[in-house]
Amino acid sequence: MLKKLGEWIYENKVKTFLIWLVAIIVVAGGAIGLGSHFSQSLTISGVPSTNIQSTLEREFHQNPNSGTLKVVVQNQKGITDDQTKADVAKAISKAQDKYGSDIKTIANPYTNNTISSDNTTTYVDITFKANSTSVAHSTITGIRSIFDDRVKTSGTKVAYTGTVQLKPFEIGGPSEIIGVVIAFVLLLVLFRSFITAGMPIISALVGLVTGLFLVIIGTNFATLANVAETLSVMLALAVGIDYALFILNRYRTDLAETNGDQKVALGSALSEAGKSVIFAGVTVIIAVCGLSFAGIEFVTTMGFAAAVAVAIAVLSALTFLPALIAACAKFIRPNTKTVEHMAKNPSKFTKFLTGHPWTVVIVAVLVLVGIGLPAQNMRLGMPYNGSLPEKQTERQAYDMISDKFGEGINSPLIAVVKLDTDKSAAVNEANVAKIASHLNGLSGTKTLSPLSVDQQKAATLQAQLTQEAQQKMALQAQTTGQMPTQAQKDQAAAQIKQVIMKQATKPYQISADGKYAMLVVIPKKGSEAVETTNLVHKIQNYSDNTTKSKYDAKITLTGVNAVNLDITKKLNNATPIFVFTIIVLAFILLMVVFRSFIVPAVAMAGFGLSLLASFGFTTLVIQEGFLKELFGVAKAAPVLSFLPIIVTAILFGLAMDYEVFMVSRAREEYLKTGDNDRAVTVAMQDSGPIVVTAALIMIAVFGSFALNPSPTIKSLALALAFGIFFDAFIIRLLFVPAMLKIFGKANWVFPGNKN
Repeated sequence: MLKKLGEWIYENKVKTFLIWLVAIIVVAGGAIGLGSHFSQSLTISGVPSTNIQSTLEREFHQNPNSGTLKVVVQNQKGITDDQTKADVAKAISKAQDKYGSDIKTIANPYTNNTISSDNTTTYVDITFKANSTSVAHSTITGIRSIFDDRVKTSGTKVAYTGTVQLKPFEIGGPSEIIGVVIAFVLLLVLFRSFITAGMPIISALVGLVTGLFLVIIGTNFATLANVAETLSVMLALAVGIDYALFILNRYRTDLAETNGDQKVALGSALSEAGKSVIFAGVTVIIAVCGLSFAGIEFVTTMGFAAAVAVAIAVLSALTFLPALIAACAKFIRPNTKTVEHMAKNPSKFTKFLTGHPWTVVIVAVLVLVGIGLPAQNMRLGMPYNGSLPEKQTERQAYDMISDKFGEGINSPLIAVVKLDTDKSAAVNEANVAKIASHLNGLSGTKTLSPLSVDQQKAATLQAQLTQEAQQKMALQAQTTGQMPTQAQKDQAAAQIKQVIMKQATKPYQISADGKYAMLVVIPKKGSEAVETTNLVHKIQNYSDNTTKSKYDAKITLTGVNAVNLDITKKLNNATPIFVFTIIVLAFILLMVVFRSFIVPAVAMAGFGLSLLASFGFTTLVIQEGFLKELFGVAKAAPVLSFLPIIVTAILFGLAMDYEVFMVSRAREEYLKTGDNDRAVTVAMQDSGPIVVTAALIMIAVFGSFALNPSPTIKSLALALAFGIFFDAFIIRLLFVPAMLKIFGKANWVFPGNKN
């Protein structure tokens, strides 16, 4: 079928181009018409920290998914002067007037007394009616421009953070351009032709654009994290170029063997290399779809988005590239090296490998195990703004707040207490007060946020302070002979309100039906700190061991820290099952494809070694900060909790690509000659350079995305680049051929094989 497809495309290249053009126009129209709705948050359900969120919304009217924007204002000379207060008030008023239909609440920090102790920093909290993914970007930029115009001066800094998307969605960027340029240079070195080198690039870009538009359309029907877009682009570009390279290189070889018959060569190339491309692509698709085993929504949808991108990349390599080859056939030169020449004239590298296979295997294993050792200290966490580059407004806002209010205020813990309704309201409130006192005294807690007002105490304070203020103003009027101005009266009223807020508030809120209480715990440290993780565990242990038995009350935590820990725990439980499953399935699949027991066993062992080395080096760079300046890591931080499972899936798929392209060539030669040594030599000479070029392209593409300032994308890109380097250059080009040499004809022992 593939042979017939290649020959049909050769005769109908214009029709093929038109079909692709129509397809791109249709999906582009759909994407532009529906718009993109990528989410910044990484959602998960089926765990306590997210299950309790429906209770928060029902009992306390708080939607955890609402879009939020925090405007941080700082002036080292102070922000409590009348001018700054007036500027902030005017900005709030204008934002409310212009975008009131989108805003649920907007808090004046001078009314709520959210001022740093040194009076240099404050922040305005804005909550939107819509979820974070649905807040229009024009609304966000409009509010930002209001505060920039009204509040920002040469001495007053304004920075922004929140759950809404502060930057517009962009297709393309410097990462893609750099990756494409490096890939073109590598292809130019291999093919020594500008036109031939450009074909895999064009084919990959066509597949990339089509796949990306489909992913964008998908955001209208499923929640997709914004990292899914970048992951899809990375994979589509990398595998798209590689798959096109394999088919194009095989076409050049077949062109020589068919004495220049372009139609037959194209059909033959698609029949031979096309099968390998389909197998490789399906392997990657199965691996990334297998991420659904984790049972975590954002990981599952990320895998499906990547699968769509890879599927379109395969389709482009099998249809658009052949049409491009047919259109530019006169510019493509045949491969001049014959199999016989490669077998009789191996390179020095191939001679060394086949002459000293045990040395190669031992050195490869020792190197990879040594690089993988830091993985035993890997600490997992979720992305946070404190690890962003310092020039980004989210990082600036994070640092300002952390410096003046403490890191913990960026990621508070929300404790929801389920009360015993058989007890009286007074008893329950007394128990909640005791729980609040205990939580406030834990070593990792900085403070509890005030959530409600003690009405009786507030009334007493109001009467007392109002009387004192009136007496003070009356005395001042007698002394100066001037009646107090309205501004002085307003100032006195504001001061009274601040005192009441400070002295008459309670660190908890009880729902109207008396079934639940809510407390907001501000940790001393940020979400990435071990101390904060320990605080979460202390509160959970306190609930399990004390509040249940003593007060008949259960504490459930939510908020960024609690959700992150639940995600990490669920991923830790799912990853080993996922890895075991894909290794077993891959072993069976490779066993059937290569009709061998040894080849798949060696492939799986090699994959394990390269994966270990990838995790070890990623831990060293991202978590420990090794060579962080070289790799552009802004701040050492825990490794992303979802990185191991995603990197395992993608690296597995790509590793099997190189395994198939290398070993299938050896098996093909062995079946022809029955000479295992010759088979290894031919595979190294024929497929080796292509695997090297393909791996370098893959590393270049992933490495270029490591320039992205997002810690999430940078971590994934670096881990994948490291993984491809270790797997392609140490496992597939050293370890696997050396093991094929060591096992000899035993490689191909299998029921039904003739050896």
